[in-house]
Amino acid sequence: MNKIILKTLLAAFVITTSGFAQETDQREQKTVEESASVETETMADRLALTSEQTERIMEINLDFAAKKKEAKERSAPDEEFKLLYQNREDSVRLILNPEQFSSWKENPIAKKIQETAAKPGVIILGENYREK
Repeated sequence: MNKIILKTLLAAFVITTSGFAQETDQREQKTVEESASVETETMADRLALTSEQTERIMEINLDFAAKKKEAKERSAPDEEFKLLYQNREDSVRLILNPEQFSSWKENPIAKKIQETAAKPGVIILGENYREK
């Protein structure tokens, strides 16, 4: 009886972890360009960006996504991720008008990322985060 329960639990664990691994692989398959494009399109729609603003935001998002990916691949320290997010925010602030910037900062996902980034031992990875 115990062997059956143990085998059932082991099978459930294997199925669960393999499903999680596949989900993680699918998320990581986004290229830097795809990530930047999706973020830029979202910002353009939500903030009613002009074409000039959209182009400049795309440049910032491309640079940010590339640096974030590189930092993630080499397991950079938390402080480096915080600095990347702060630099991106500073660059975006220069392009958006005050109302657009305020709206962007009030975005629930952005707000959660900012609150989480302030916690020690937290690594920010796009819209996802994990605590150490």
